[in-house]
Amino acid sequence: MFQKTIGFKIFFWSFLLVIGFFAFFPQLWMVSTSLKPATEMFSFSFFKHFNGSNLMRVLSDKIFLRYLRNGIVVAVASSLCSTAVSVFAGYSFSKFRFKGRKTVMALIMVSQAFPQGLLLLSLYPMMQKVGMLDTLPSIILAYIAFTLPVGTWTLKAYFDQVPQSLMEAARVDGSSEWRTMFQIIIPLAVPGMMTIAIYSFVWAWNDLLYALTLISSTANRTLASGMVFTFTGEGGNDWIGMMAASVIASIPVAAMFVFLQRYFIAGLTAGAVKG
Repeated sequence: MFQKTIGFKIFFWSFLLVIGFFAFFPQLWMVSTSLKPATEMFSFSFFKHFNGSNLMRVLSDKIFLRYLRNGIVVAVASSLCSTAVSVFAGYSFSKFRFKGRKTVMALIMVSQAFPQGLLLLSLYPMMQKVGMLDTLPSIILAYIAFTLPVGTWTLKAYFDQVPQSLMEAARVDGSSEWRTMFQIIIPLAVPGMMTIAIYSFVWAWNDLLYALTLISSTANRTLASGMVFTFTGEGGNDWIGMMAASVIASIPVAAMFVFLQRYFIAGLTAGAVKG
């Protein structure tokens, strides 16, 4: 058995503290700055002031609330659609044998090797030709296209772990293919589905590149791109407002992880255990 020496413990805790500092210091600085008055913006102090006026100023901004609403609509829609399509795609690749199956699976995997900006080069002219530029459906479809390969392969791995004998027993009992899928197979893949849903939501919520490229009007901007145009510019940068808006933007994702973390962790670790 591996013995944890004193040197190993010192190295482990030192490494953990360094990583923790780089992970949590920016978040502490963001929250602290959002509570400071403008005169103390660049002062190196933490939670010396508790001024909630910055948060209230951002929440009372109708334009920011529009960005927030658009961001929620886009993130929720892309998350639900990505998860739903991934379920059907992963199930078909796992439980059915058809011509060209391995080729399509390989192409789906290869698509993940390309940078997201390269995918955008093909999506932009497609959206332009069909007249979908500067619309929320265009960016929703773009997020689905980017997250679908990961979701398909993840859920395929879940469905592969379901014994074929379980499906055969359901068919013997008179269960249809659809009923077997929805009442027997899919409930076993709930952790994987939640993992894909969270991954899709967070990716759409935090994205800036796609939002800046496919959306140009103020009415349709999402949260990330809207914050850039609202709090930064040639005339100056409203760092206090940016930090306050960032705190508000972090709340939905933080709440999602708090309430769904057991599904997310189960989804990430299930592949390490043979089912």
